[in-house]
Amino acid sequence: MRVTLRTACFGVCVTLVMAALLLVPGSSPVSASGTLIPEVGSFGTPRFAVDPTWPKELPNNWIIGQVGGLSVDKTDHIWVYQRPESDTSDELWAAQSPQAAGCCLPAPPVLEFNAAGDLVNAWGPIENITCCAPGTTVPGRDPNDPMPTNYNYVQVEHGIFADDQGYVWISGNGAADRQILKFTRTGTFVMQIGTPGTTCNNLDTVNVCKAAQFYVDTVHNEIYVADGYGNNRIAVFNTNTGKFKRAWGAFGVTATTGAMTTGFGAIPPLQATYPSYTYSAGKPTFHFLNPNHCVTRDPHTGLIWVCDRVNDRLQVFTPSGAYVGQCYFLQGTLGPGSVWDLKFWPRGDGDLIELTDGTNQLIRFFRPIPSRTTGTTTPVSACPIVGGFGHNGRNAGYFHWVHVGDVDSHGSLYLGEVDTGKRVQKFVRLDR
Repeated sequence: MRVTLRTACFGVCVTLVMAALLLVPGSSPVSASGTLIPEVGSFGTPRFAVDPTWPKELPNNWIIGQVGGLSVDKTDHIWVYQRPESDTSDELWAAQSPQAAGCCLPAPPVLEFNAAGDLVNAWGPIENITCCAPGTTVPGRDPNDPMPTNYNYVQVEHGIFADDQGYVWISGNGAADRQILKFTRTGTFVMQIGTPGTTCNNLDTVNVCKAAQFYVDTVHNEIYVADGYGNNRIAVFNTNTGKFKRAWGAFGVTATTGAMTTGFGAIPPLQATYPSYTYSAGKPTFHFLNPNHCVTRDPHTGLIWVCDRVNDRLQVFTPSGAYVGQCYFLQGTLGPGSVWDLKFWPRGDGDLIELTDGTNQLIRFFRPIPSRTTGTTTPVSACPIVGGFGHNGRNAGYFHWVHVGDVDSHGSLYLGEVDTGKRVQKFVRLDR
């Protein structure tokens, strides 16, 4: 679905102007214009302030849902992959028949913003919404927009990555999602890896299973897939052909290094080397727990970092899958875990990593120094934390299920929320 961006307003359009700076207790003003709100619960460095004016109001009376994925490209454009089907009926009253109220209509799933917060592009089929199924006449939508016939769109929007060659990759974590889709930045379909509905299998060399996120290495034409909500592995495919290349599980276990089960279970020597520390039933495990939620590459060392979310840990590997080390964060965290997403910092801070924690509602900054050992506590030398911020809440600068994030070349953070958070926030760095 391609759209023409236009502004529309039902009723009275109101522009809110901040008359005073909202301050966290003990903080001080950070902007002469009064447009930035100091971060909540901050400690250490770097330091940030939330920009409550970002992004700008969407055109076409659109509203976004849960933010499944977020990616900043090399031009500092921010790609938001949101879930129209997560909007409730009262959030889409303008799309009901008969129309129930002035607002709102579901935005397309793929949204491209510039650093100023302007929406510059939007595309993707709006599916899985009763009121707005393809072919339904809805204001602001092409009534002839068909279901895609040359690719299988996802059930639930999750991962997105805008690569350095101008392609945009997306994935889904719905019950039948087994595919990764490659598009041009304007939404033209290029390639599909996998077929929906197949059985999840860590030994599969064709499909993924509810893939969470990925990293695209354009130098070596490889896409590293955090695979994911159904499988328990990192899978690597060729970005031009879609052909499978290799895969591994926690501690680098593969089909050729030991007894790889459906959970990539660790071989006996690893169990002796890395004894389990049990603070709740089954955690941590010798394999990635679902979801294996993120994967990225250290731009300086080339090492591959993986979010083992529910195990509360990061694991680090060589590009071939050899195990290097790991780091634990708030190891007593239950539920969805403490390690959701991570990004390396640009321009001068290459040894700094941002870590998103959607259970504790925290953003941490730490140094990439993993340890090969694991015990009852995290070694002091393992990924030392240097700062962070965050607190549960709904005001600007607070979080409700902060899910994914990325950083632009100026050091600004962009963070997306799921559940009922359904928003993206921009945090501007202060200590430069």
